[in-house]
Formats: sequence, C-alpha cells, structure tokens
Amino acid sequence: MTHFLPHRADARASCLHVVAGCVLAAALAACTASGNGERAVPQSGPAGVPVQQADTQQAVGQQAGAQLVDPRPLQGAGAVAFHPAQPTLAWAAGEEVRLRALDRDAGQTRLPVGSWVSDLGFSPDDALWVIADVPQLWRDGAWACSAQGVEADRLLAVDDAGAVVAAYSHSDGVGMLRRQVWLDRQCAVVEERIERLPANVTDAHSDRGAPLGRASLQPLRPDPDDLAARLASVGLPAGAGVKQAVLVSPDRRWWVLDGAQGRTLWRLDPP
Repeated sequence: MTHFLPHRADARASCLHVVAGCVLAAALAACTASGNGERAVPQSGPAGVPVQQADTQQAVGQQAGAQLVDPRPLQGAGAVAFHPAQPTLAWAAGEEVRLRALDRDAGQTRLPVGSWVSDLGFSPDDALWVIADVPQLWRDGAWACSAQGVEADRLLAVDDAGAVVAAYSHSDGVGMLRRQVWLDRQCAVVEERIERLPANVTDAHSDRGAPLGRASLQPLRPDPDDLAARLASVGLPAGAGVKQAVLVSPDRRWWVLDGAQGRTLWRLDPP
C-alpha cells in the first residue's frame, strides 16, 4: 500500500382542485395548496433554487459592483483558514503556521510546528487544528496536544467537540482509500473508518469525506463552484493575474486568491 499525499421526498404541493378551463401548465404553476388547505413549504430557495445555490446567489447579488483591493502577499502560503468570528487569518508556511490580525497592523505571529503543515483550521472555541506529521491542537499560541499514531493529510471539519481528519493511500487492485478519523478535544481517537473513495472522486482534494455524523461538524473547505461564482461577481484591477479564489472570510470582507504571485490576501471594497 502506497501512501498518497494530496498538494470537496421533494416537498411538492399536490393540487386537489383544478379550475375548469385552465390549461395543464397553468394549473401546475398555480398549484400551491396542500390537501388540508395549508400552503406547502418547499425545501428550496426562491423560484425552486436549491437552498445552497440560493445562498450563493444571494451572496453574489450582495457583492455585485464591489471591488477587491489592497492585495497583500502571503509568503509561502499553503493551506489557509479564517477565524469563524474574528478578523484573523492563519496560513501554513512550510513547517510553521503564521497568523495575522486583519483589523490592525500588528504584524504576524508564528507558531513553530516543527514539521510540514498540510492543512489547518479554527474551531469555534478559538483553538487551531494543525495537520502536520500528526494532527495537533494549538490554544492561545501554544501546543496543546497531538494525535500520536494518526496519519492525516487533510482537516475535513471541526466543532467545539473535536475534529475530523483524513489520510489517503493507494492499494493495488483496490484503488484510492480514505482513512477518516474523528478526534476529541484532547486529540484522542473517538472513531475511525477506512473506505474506498467513490468512483466519481478523482483525487483527495475533491473528496468531501464520509458523512460527518454530528450536525455541528461543518466542512472547512467551500465548494469550488461557489468560490468561482463569487469571484466572478467582483471586480479586480487590470493585470491582477488571479487564477482562482481559495477562501472567503465568513463576513465576506477578506479574500485569499491564488495567482501568478502565489497566494494573496485581498479586501472587498463595497460599491
């Protein structure tokens, strides 16, 4: 086995009464009442758009006419993560993690992890999960614990109770395998699962992982189509050389973009 390192009942109202003389298409379009006379609540966004797509369209609409300005290089940046509630950015830079407060010019804080950092992400309680030689948890700028014996390439999700990580390998005759591990706040293994990657997943980067279980566990990486739609809705200076959006802060004010100059931090200037 060779280890592989990666560099994400439709509720339809039934119409019981059709007005005589209406054509079928009009009757279906007007059909909104259920059999008990109450209006059915569709599990979709406006005009039948799925909820996730509707949220993306709303965000795009809010950003229309806005410009991305003030690019700042993120030297050596690999994986990046925004704090869920504070204007703080963390990024992997070789064998260390760098943090920057975005609301003030306070320089950078460096965390010497000591081995190559492949992924990272903030938990809601301000801790920072780091995927290095093993998964690590950092609190207040200091190492808190490590999941010894757990190999991981990616950080899939976090919440207040812990994190979900994944490692990938290739087995002859089987194909790509995923080992997904649930960790608690003390970096102890709670559960693990080894599965073959679905046929429609071509690489580890595009793998969304097995079902996370807890509703509080939310995936850290946004859908690439969502990012592309958001980037297309904002303006960029001529010659910016941007290839793609990597991550957008929860308040949509800060963007990390990938381009000819590597990864850069941009600020959204509203219209």
